[in-house]
Amino acid sequence: MALALGPAAVTGARPVLQVVLGSLAWFCAILYTYLYNGCMDCPEDRVNGSTRPIASGRLSPRTALAVARGAAVAALVLSACAGVGTLLLCALLLLLGYGYSAPRTGWKNSTPTAMGVVFCSGLLTYAAGPVALGIRPTMPALLLTALAMSLWMALVGAVVKDFSDIKGDAAAGRRTWAVTLGERRTGVLVAVGACLVGGGFTAGAARWAPHLLPTAGAVLVGALVLAAVVLTVRSTDSRARRRRPYRVFMGTQMCAHLSLIGQAAAV
Repeated sequence: MALALGPAAVTGARPVLQVVLGSLAWFCAILYTYLYNGCMDCPEDRVNGSTRPIASGRLSPRTALAVARGAAVAALVLSACAGVGTLLLCALLLLLGYGYSAPRTGWKNSTPTAMGVVFCSGLLTYAAGPVALGIRPTMPALLLTALAMSLWMALVGAVVKDFSDIKGDAAAGRRTWAVTLGERRTGVLVAVGACLVGGGFTAGAARWAPHLLPTAGAVLVGALVLAAVVLTVRSTDSRARRRRPYRVFMGTQMCAHLSLIGQAAAV
């Protein structure tokens, strides 16, 4: 994100140690979120034939839960050392991760609430970088990138991840779009959402941040590829084939961030 932050990143930067602590805190918070989710999703994952470590038996749920709790504590301690702002953002991320998977809240059980969690988590993540640097996250390029990529995760990633898990989700009583609407109609919604995000990001970059056009272009191309792939998914396909839209989503996200890193390194 250095390219999006611009010269102000130099004038307001905090000591390197605080930035490192903030990064480690965020890693621990994400680790907690994924491990806790894996523990709570274990029954459904086994129905789906998932090869995830917990579902496949390579990692016991008890051990995973203990590590997850330790990661949450570490996230809070490290973020507190990094600063009040980082601590607040990290605490919010942990709460979202808990609410997403916890049986009492189960925000993962419906697509709209899952999308909301993913979108807010994305915004928190993009805010955490500049906050750790001691910079206000209000620059147009940063705001545009944060909004576009958070929408990409919410409107696309949070939906296509369910395509390969319909059997287990239905058995668990979840009401995701993939379960209630089916792959075909959900695929149309994803294709429209992906193209809107890619097109909107490109238009916004052309208007407010031309240096982000390579990144926005990567998202637009990925959106078009994903739209073509997701519309071919059928319920009779193998799990690996139904996983393809998610792989395209992840590949696009990685390419977009590699583009940002590449441009920043070239400056």
